[in-house]
Amino acid sequence: MRGRPVLGAICGLFLGLFVAIDLMTFKVRPLDNFSVIGLPLIGLALGLLLGIAHPFRRSGVTETFQPAPAGPDEGSTVVSDEG
Repeated sequence: MRGRPVLGAICGLFLGLFVAIDLMTFKVRPLDNFSVIGLPLIGLALGLLLGIAHPFRRSGVTETFQPAPAGPDEGSTVVSDEG
């Protein structure tokens, strides 16, 4: 199996929960069994399917950040009290 089905299922479950909460909060959908159980299960199934299908692939190119080396006088300032 390719992709990340467990991560997709967990994210889909949370998506379904938050959609159900939003729909109930804004009084678009009443509080019933489908809103409480059905929408999170639909989100779970959708996330699982997307996790298995893995349509979001990484590119083969990876870039790493490497900071420039610090010179001898960079990063420190010398304050002299002459005069």
